[in-house]
Amino acid sequence: MDMICILAHCEGIIFTSGIHFQPQTKVVVINGMFPGPLINATTDDVVHVNVFNYMDEPVLFTWNGIQQRRNSWQDGVSGTNCPIKPIKNWTYVFQMKDQIGTFFYFPSINFLKASGGYGPIRVNNRDNVPVPFPQPEAEFDLLIGDWYSGDYKHFRKMLETEESAYDVTPDAILMNGMGPFIDSDSFWIQSHTMLLVEAEGSYTNQITLNSLDVHVGQSYSVLVTADQNDADFYIIASPKLLYATGIAGVGILHYSNSTTLAGGAHPSGPDPFDLGFSMNQAKSIRWNLTTGAARPNPQGSFNVLNIALSQTFILQSSRSEVNGQPRLVVNNVSYFTPDTPLKLADHLTNGTGVYELDEFPVQSVNVDTSYGTSVVSGNYRGWIELVFQNNMDDMDSWHLDGYSFFVVGFGNGHWTPDVRNTYNTIDPVARSTTQVYPHGWTAVYAILDNPGMWNLRSQTLKNWYLGLQLYIRVYDPDPNPAKERPPPENLLFCGNYFPRLIFISVLIFKLLITIVNGADIFLEWNVAINTTVHPFSEEQPVITINGMFPGPLINATTNDVIHVNVFNNIDEPLLFTWNGIEQRLNSWQDGVSGTNCPIQPGKNWTYEFQAKDQIGTFIYFPSINFLKAGGGFGPIRVNNRPVIKIPFPKPEAEFDLLIGDWYLKSYEEIRSLISNNSTANDSSPDKILMNGKGSYFDNDSRVFESFTVTKGKTYWFRISNVGTAWSVNFRIQNHRMVLVETEGSYVNQMALDSLDVHVGQSYSVLVTADQEEQDYYIVAAPKQINATGTSNLIGVAVLRYGNSVIPPRGALPPGPDPFDIQFSVNQAKSIRWNLTAGAARPNPQGSFNVSNVTLSQSFILQSSIVEINGEFRYTINNVSYVTPETPLKLADAFANGGNGVYVLDKFPTNSSNVEAVNGVFVASGIHHGWIELVLKSDLDIIHTWHLDGYSFFVVGFGDEQWTPNSRSSYNTYDPVARSTIQVYPGRWTAVYAYLDNPGMWNLRSQHLKNWYLGQELYLRVYDPDPNPDKEKKPPENMLLCG
Repeated sequence: MDMICILAHCEGIIFTSGIHFQPQTKVVVINGMFPGPLINATTDDVVHVNVFNYMDEPVLFTWNGIQQRRNSWQDGVSGTNCPIKPIKNWTYVFQMKDQIGTFFYFPSINFLKASGGYGPIRVNNRDNVPVPFPQPEAEFDLLIGDWYSGDYKHFRKMLETEESAYDVTPDAILMNGMGPFIDSDSFWIQSHTMLLVEAEGSYTNQITLNSLDVHVGQSYSVLVTADQNDADFYIIASPKLLYATGIAGVGILHYSNSTTLAGGAHPSGPDPFDLGFSMNQAKSIRWNLTTGAARPNPQGSFNVLNIALSQTFILQSSRSEVNGQPRLVVNNVSYFTPDTPLKLADHLTNGTGVYELDEFPVQSVNVDTSYGTSVVSGNYRGWIELVFQNNMDDMDSWHLDGYSFFVVGFGNGHWTPDVRNTYNTIDPVARSTTQVYPHGWTAVYAILDNPGMWNLRSQTLKNWYLGLQLYIRVYDPDPNPAKERPPPENLLFCGNYFPRLIFISVLIFKLLITIVNGADIFLEWNVAINTTVHPFSEEQPVITINGMFPGPLINATTNDVIHVNVFNNIDEPLLFTWNGIEQRLNSWQDGVSGTNCPIQPGKNWTYEFQAKDQIGTFIYFPSINFLKAGGGFGPIRVNNRPVIKIPFPKPEAEFDLLIGDWYLKSYEEIRSLISNNSTANDSSPDKILMNGKGSYFDNDSRVFESFTVTKGKTYWFRISNVGTAWSVNFRIQNHRMVLVETEGSYVNQMALDSLDVHVGQSYSVLVTADQEEQDYYIVAAPKQINATGTSNLIGVAVLRYGNSVIPPRGALPPGPDPFDIQFSVNQAKSIRWNLTAGAARPNPQGSFNVSNVTLSQSFILQSSIVEINGEFRYTINNVSYVTPETPLKLADAFANGGNGVYVLDKFPTNSSNVEAVNGVFVASGIHHGWIELVLKSDLDIIHTWHLDGYSFFVVGFGDEQWTPNSRSSYNTYDPVARSTIQVYPGRWTAVYAYLDNPGMWNLRSQHLKNWYLGQELYLRVYDPDPNPDKEKKPPENMLLCG
């Protein structure tokens, strides 16, 4: 059929004096109406609603039960839409695609629903699909709901601050004066029975009822026959779990010839505390399998009888406090609404800076209550089981936008997998809102065939407002609009994308994410010292970003431009460096002491850099003042552009795993210890963290890390060592890994039982969940340390299968001998470049190789420990770097090549200085020349080195003294390109780099103590051509110092 546009044009949404109770009560009206106007549509109609907001605060409308097929852009909740600002308007356009039924709309933000603004929605059958009952004489819309007299803003404020406000009882129940928002109601009509025929878009088996429980957010259709004498009869709506004296809503059923007023006592309903009655009635509501609805074929053509579940979420609701404020929590997480809608962030920046996918625990309860922007992955076209566990004394109801789910079970007490044998999988009703009884559970099934960002929430308004919600991200990477619609042309922008981007058309945005220049990603970071997120029981200052430890994911795509506005709220200067991001032509953004003035306490500065011609797994961290030992680190992903396929099947999901050693003392204490000769060697780390969390076995750990997987699926783990000193061996009990990428290079894929990850390094591995459904140990064990069994020196997390009820068991999976250096060397040599895969560009990586290069420079760099002027220092070629007050890059640009700050090429680059000295070590690199770096170590540890601005080719490892003859052992056929490489004790490592990126580039030890005590130098790659295509000019916001 042709689409019909139903224009529901709103003259305005305004506050007006209410007429139902106190004259001063403010009520939200639409076109002067309270409730708002009926939207009367038919299956597949397209509805346009132009909303003019004349209120004094932002507004959004959501369309409760309308599935917004392929179009969560129109869902009208905080996670999908920017709000309509006061004195502005915006038009929703959505389709009643493949739906029939009874629904309603309401304001979704700012607690506005407590003051009106809601109205009914009917979606009628098409003419060729008859309703499964005789055509009634007429239709009535009846909106029932409890009501608080007084200003909704006052009650909203009370809820935020006063625990007692949660238990305030409503003042009344309205009929066609307010939509349901707090209590469940029982509905009945004096002397009349009702025939239930439909619930939220599903025709039901028709059952005759004397009364009907209608829970918050639910909708039903009943047929009532006027089969009594001509008179008036009471219509009653009384609350559940509350004695209704003076509160019950009362309406009148008026026979047209009646002259008799309704009389006698109000008809009695079930005991409001009889939850057995209510649950039995709920179980009796079954799907009508034989009738058509939105389509002529029977509803029962689609059923849940023999489905295979791909996910199970167990969601426990409770009341709690977070940071001293009353909150509602799901699995101990209270939802925090970001300024930027999740869907907008997802589309423009892969969610970067707004949320972290799958941080929310979907099957377990966090140890501590916390805020979180909870977004979890839903498997596209997979069946999901949602178990709602209500740990509260009140009735609750839950709603999922974007879908109808099948209500397969109710029960008392706690849900266990065994109760699945009680599920109704023959004819469960499909609906979008279901009740959950106090201290009971409800289970539903849904097929996630509707890609988008979908809100899963409590329908109880105060619960929803206080954090009882999350979002399910159902993602289909196919950009075909037949799969998911693109953003609307009138898309609003806000949060991270306002105001700069608001003036750019949606068409330009579509181009930005596909053309070579990439998209702009705007992030705002508040960096602070936090004493509440410490990973162990000891109180300890931790550096957090936006309250997060580790910091937020930067999720970018090749050539995206990333803007990070850093607010320094700690008590000393701060810089961030972006480990592995090459900062092409732009060392001004590198974030180390030689390129940037630090951000002073109480100040902010914005980095702006591009992930130019890069893909891969990287990290960021504070680069000065030993701050990295206190946190402040986080993951970076640079994804392939859509036109370049990854060289392996797309995994089910991606996980970022930051592993690192950790001190129990503060970074300030450790910094002081290593600066003192008598204590410098007493500063070994105490623990290993995974994503900022302690070991599964460590009694001092506040929480351990876990990852939930589905049997048969493959997952992408992005692993980085963010520690200060320890190399680790990583392994997963009973699971092999396939190594696929390291620091921006796809590698020849090889299966591994364990992987050595050295300080500052990053890897990607694929893990297939191919074992029995239980939990398994994930282990990170330090190298060169005798840590056995469940030692607290070993990091232990958990790989959890979705349906597992079996904790990890047995011994930890064994790894190589931590002192077996040769194992590690052999593994390192086996990591080779994938010559045939494309990466940042479509041409194969092997198009650029080192097989026939001509070296223009060789640096032979010896690491050692010395004393200089009575101080303990680390050196390169007997020179320990001293940081000048003026950044080298700043001096280079404004003082004729660093005059007064450094002397270029003062120190030897292929031999050691005769005496150990402090100095500002800056060496020339020949622009467009090949350089060989031979990194030699006199140290007794596995050491790692990093070069900013480049990836280098790892051509060789050796265990004897390096000589030019050692070049014959180099791998120049397929050496891997990366930016951080290990050097084994008493051995050497050789790398080649092509110096095509002019700038001032840091070459450093990744071991934090070594770096802090002088083991670094700078490589100045200079091109005298001032063309900005060669090197960028200083940024307009450049800081000055020194």
